[in-house]
Amino acid sequence: MKITRKDGQLHVEIEDFVSPTIIERLAQQSGVLQPQIEDWRAMADCVMIDPAYDGEVFNVALSDMPPKKDDLVSGVYTLPAPDDETTVAVKIIDMLGEEVLVTERV
Repeated sequence: MKITRKDGQLHVEIEDFVSPTIIERLAQQSGVLQPQIEDWRAMADCVMIDPAYDGEVFNVALSDMPPKKDDLVSGVYTLPAPDDETTVAVKIIDMLGEEVLVTERV
């Protein structure tokens, strides 16, 4: 994941995401063949971003939740940056409801 700050904007790019729970379930169902997921976005149900995460309360400033089940999250986001240095938190919820939280100071 790349999180950068430029010209008063935060740029978040999720380059890859692996849900251990989904991979484990697919492996149990597949037998001999290992599961292959071509696009990480197929595992993500929702992406939420808090541009000023305080470590306790997650305040959603941007949410990417595709309206149709067949649609995928974008994976690339731009939102206004706070004036001072901040901790950006990105929460990814996979198709099974498991949450992954990544934070970065920018």
